[in-house]
Amino acid sequence: MKIVILDGLALFQQDISRTSLSTFGEVDFYEKTSEEDIPLRDPNALVLVTNKCLVNEKALSHFTQLKLVLVAATGYNSVDIQACKARGIQVSNVPAYGTYSVAQHTLALLLAWSNRVEQHNQSVQAGEWSKNDWSYSLSPLTEWANKKMGIIGMGNIGQCFASMAESLGMQVYYHHTRDLHLTNRTFLSKKELAQTCDVISLHCPLNPQTDQLINAEFLSWMPQHAVLINSSRGGLVDSLALAQALKDKQITAALLDVLDQEPPSSNHPLIGIPHAFITPHNAWLSREARTRIIQSLLTTLSGFMAGKAINQVN
Repeated sequence: MKIVILDGLALFQQDISRTSLSTFGEVDFYEKTSEEDIPLRDPNALVLVTNKCLVNEKALSHFTQLKLVLVAATGYNSVDIQACKARGIQVSNVPAYGTYSVAQHTLALLLAWSNRVEQHNQSVQAGEWSKNDWSYSLSPLTEWANKKMGIIGMGNIGQCFASMAESLGMQVYYHHTRDLHLTNRTFLSKKELAQTCDVISLHCPLNPQTDQLINAEFLSWMPQHAVLINSSRGGLVDSLALAQALKDKQITAALLDVLDQEPPSSNHPLIGIPHAFITPHNAWLSREARTRIIQSLLTTLSGFMAGKAINQVN
């Protein structure tokens, strides 16, 4: 069986063996594959492994023997699942592999910002403590107890992060496709959530209903002291509207692990904007989470060989 890994660099890094799938057949490993590179990949592949590399009509026309697409992530918007279904190609994802890693990174973004951790570390390393009193602050610090956390998307990650926010003493409000009647967590409309909460954290999938969910109107509802966090999908946010809101001090800060363009161009509207704090889509990147992804891929491949569809999304 021929397996082609289209974009394995982020998943395997340098700390996980790239040969784990070779027990199932011959593996071609590529760190990256652009759309222009697709014709250079073996057209006889029976299995494709992808994360961000697009598996669209063009790719499907090239891989004529394809029977299985493994998405090394939970979100599968990089794959044309309807076109795959029409061709009888199974598409399987990896659900719930990074719940704690992504929630932990979201919390890290919040605390690093509210406590100005790196700013003060740099100050101490530069020798500024010796010129000050025994305690000093370069900017105001924020305590989160009794503040209001708003979460959009109460799936596994949303609920995990909600528990972390509650551990800080925060009150949790949420918006979801429906009221889940969660104990001590209050369901609100999007507008009510934006108007009520001190922090809004996004944990929903990107689909036609959520595309640019955070737009100029939503941002206008938020109080001026509010903070927006996005560790889900960049397309949930209208980048131009968010950049303008930050420039106008309409909200206080945006803490982002994802952007609508990855990697961003040098002229991306959120690059270089004060109070936009950005990490390079690495909330999911813990070794533990990546190990779970690979184990899930192996389990799905084993099922495929036995005629059983596992984690199929189409």
